[in-house]
Amino acid sequence: MANLCPRRVQEEHWVHEEQRELQDPPVEYCLVKNYLYNMKIMDIISEQAGSDLKKVELTNLLLKVSDDLRYLKKLKFDSGTGYITYRFVSKREFEVYVTYNPDPVNPIIPTDLIKIAGDELINIICLARDMSKDEFLDHYYDVLKDRTDFRIHIERVTITLMEGILFLKDYMDNNVYNVKIERPNSLYELFQNENLYLLLPEQLPTFSGDYATTMTKLVKKCKTIYTALGKGTWKGHTYDYGKFNQPSITVHQKNKNYNKRDKIISPDFEITYNPGHAYIDGIKITSNTSPLNNEQKSEFKEWLETRFKHFGIDFSA
Repeated sequence: MANLCPRRVQEEHWVHEEQRELQDPPVEYCLVKNYLYNMKIMDIISEQAGSDLKKVELTNLLLKVSDDLRYLKKLKFDSGTGYITYRFVSKREFEVYVTYNPDPVNPIIPTDLIKIAGDELINIICLARDMSKDEFLDHYYDVLKDRTDFRIHIERVTITLMEGILFLKDYMDNNVYNVKIERPNSLYELFQNENLYLLLPEQLPTFSGDYATTMTKLVKKCKTIYTALGKGTWKGHTYDYGKFNQPSITVHQKNKNYNKRDKIISPDFEITYNPGHAYIDGIKITSNTSPLNNEQKSEFKEWLETRFKHFGIDFSA
């Protein structure tokens, strides 16, 4: 057997030692490695626990904000007035209802209608924590960055011009409304993009020049007809629905002839009058009190509603 060089033997020894250390590291090395691993796990658990606590904290905050916004809150616009109502539901989602009353002289639906509603929501949320927008986003960043939670959903946008009422969804292109308004967005996106809900003028409908004047004439007609028919006699009985009350009028805009290409809303109305309690022979009619039996009440109701219908008014007798 050939003699091995002493230097060669030494090198092989070193290699064997390195391989042995790699296969069987020292106890101290294992302890340090396990310690670092456990610390990393503890950091992850701690971060998760902190995130969960902030999620609970934010949920409770938004529930309180929702409770404070059960009633209409007024919004500021350059022209017209707006109102908003929020409801925070169990899916960690804000349902938002927007109502806008355009200026009757020059009715215009503003491009920032939904944007202002979203801005107001952010302002109210930040105010509840006494934080600026940047401070709030920084504090709840780990919670908000998960965009599946804490979303905003525009449930309905109602336009009320004078006594008229219409829903914006019926007068916009479906794809635009669904993407720009109705699709839920995360609060994180709303914090990051202040123009998330900003619309373009060509995306919104406009009112024809005779819209407001036509409605004014219709309301005056309703008042005249009500003055003539809201009080009188029927088969020997006197009846009286009281004084004319303009807020009892609702004018519904029919949209079956609306053209979504030109987006011009022209007057095509259905008018309804919802009176208060009737007095028959001086007795207030309720479910328990009436000088008429059930058959007579049904006959009277049909008779009076038919008289109003003759003049194009739906009357709820």
